[in-house]
Amino acid sequence: MIRSGAFDDVDMVMDWHPSGETKAAVQTGLALVDFMVEYYGQAAHASADPWNGRDASDGLELFTTGINYYREHVKPTVRIHYDIQNAGEVVNVVPDYSRNWTRVRDTKRDGMVEVWKQVEKIAEGAAMMANVEYKITLISGVHEVLVNRTGAARLQQNLEFLGPITYTEKEQNFAKRIQTATKKPKIGIESIIKPMEETLEHQRGGSTDVGDVSYVVPVVRLRATTAPKGTPWHSWPVVACGGMSIGHKGMEYAAKAMSMTMIDFFEDAQLRADMKKEFDERKGDYIYKPIIPDGPPPINSKY
Repeated sequence: MIRSGAFDDVDMVMDWHPSGETKAAVQTGLALVDFMVEYYGQAAHASADPWNGRDASDGLELFTTGINYYREHVKPTVRIHYDIQNAGEVVNVVPDYSRNWTRVRDTKRDGMVEVWKQVEKIAEGAAMMANVEYKITLISGVHEVLVNRTGAARLQQNLEFLGPITYTEKEQNFAKRIQTATKKPKIGIESIIKPMEETLEHQRGGSTDVGDVSYVVPVVRLRATTAPKGTPWHSWPVVACGGMSIGHKGMEYAAKAMSMTMIDFFEDAQLRADMKKEFDERKGDYIYKPIIPDGPPPINSKY
């Protein structure tokens, strides 16, 4: 969308994300890169003639072992995840194929790239040790968020005007049952609007492709409550809350808060100018360059 010019004539963008709390989102999140590492060997009977085989799963195991030794030597802001998706089919055949989905994050794009490149070297070294071939395929990559506190401050005013979401006793009981099931403190849903946070230099959390947008146009972000605080995200409890009134209330609240704030942006030329000034100052001389290369998105149906 950025390459196609979708944001060329846009003054600002608003974004919201479901959450366990309601607030103006003023943290940067983490830069991220996703890639698939595949190993290709030679199948053989695991008992009759294993010497004729080259084990693709050996490459995978050496790769994950290398990552786990590397963890000791990365900064506390770094996160490395992987998911073994294929490591052979049957126990009596030397596997000729294996696949590992790998992800690297850091609070700063430059730090993420440094770790990413080292992990790719580990993948290559594992292939050499196992005497197998390997392939790395980029899946996605995103920037951290460039925060715009000027716009967030206006959103904060509107959140305080709207006040917190109100919940029924039935909804609070449902939330507590979710917390019990997931072994979290049984406190129900937090229904408050806190003062706007300070933007931290290094913040834990997730990643979003909105980060890329934030480097070409000012972005203002909202979190609205759609599940009890402490709920494990990207899991069934969040889905359960999203399918009933708790999630619906959060969505409606987000629509109100963003609509009010967008009207403010539309009507207040000085506010837009101040947001653009902060955007330019925070971006500095950095020229946005996407992690994903030119051309069609790197999508492969088997991933």
